[in-house]
This record gives sequence, structure tokens and C-alpha cells, in this order.
Amino acid sequence: MREIKLTVRGQGVIKGFAEGLALVSGQNLSLWGGLNPKTGLIIDRRHELYGQQVRGKVLVFPYGKGSTTGAIVFLEAVKCGNAPAAIVNIETEPILASGALMAQIFYRKTIPIVDRLDRNPVEVIRTNDYVRVDGDKGLVEIRRACDTS
Repeated sequence: MREIKLTVRGQGVIKGFAEGLALVSGQNLSLWGGLNPKTGLIIDRRHELYGQQVRGKVLVFPYGKGSTTGAIVFLEAVKCGNAPAAIVNIETEPILASGALMAQIFYRKTIPIVDRLDRNPVEVIRTNDYVRVDGDKGLVEIRRACDTS
């Protein structure tokens, strides 16, 4: 088996470094009513990731949506140990960024966020790719195993 490695460049929204398996959606995501912070599961029945676990994953989706309460849901997920390791968006909404900033302040937990990549992350990254997110440099490194047989 061989490995494909791709690096895309973007803008670091929240600094820091994290890595893990990707969980990718082409749908926008609201944390308020979309994520159970006590379990880390996507609970929006209309979302394609319904029932999926975000804990420790690199969560990739186009845009956040929803109310300001989404930042509190994000913060509660961090408190409960159920937050994603990192987030990659086409464009990050301020509500999501503020939740990640509060996580740094209140829990000293860094969850890097990168957006505005030179390639659409929803098209380039696949669920279960191994992804490294560098919020300091705005880099996202994707590793994918490819069967050559």
C-alpha cells in the first residue's frame, strides 16, 4: 500500500496544532441542536453526519450556522472531553471561532481552526483521511492510504 500526501494552505483562525482522522461533511453545521456536547455525537437528524462521533476527529465542513448559543455548545463539548481535535472550514463563522477562543481561556484547551484554503477542503479531504492541522501556519496536511493492487 502506498500513501498520498497533500498539503493545502489557508488562514489560521485559531492557532495551535492537532491531528487525527477526518470526519467530513458537505453540509453546513449548527452546533446548537446539531451536537450533543455530553456525548460528542451529531444529533441533527437532518444532517448527513447524524450519529457520528466528533470527539478527537478533525471536523471538516463548509460553514457553521446557527445562533450564538453554538459557542456555548462548543465550550461544553470541550469541558466534557467531546470536542473535535481541530476544525477545517471553507469559511469559519465568528460564533465557532469564539467557542474555540473561550476553550483556550477557560480550559486551556487549544482546538485549531483553519479556513480559506487554496482548495476546497470538503472536496479534498475524505472521512478517515489522517489530517494534521497547523493553525499557526494555516496549513492542512492530508494523508491517505491508497491500495495499489
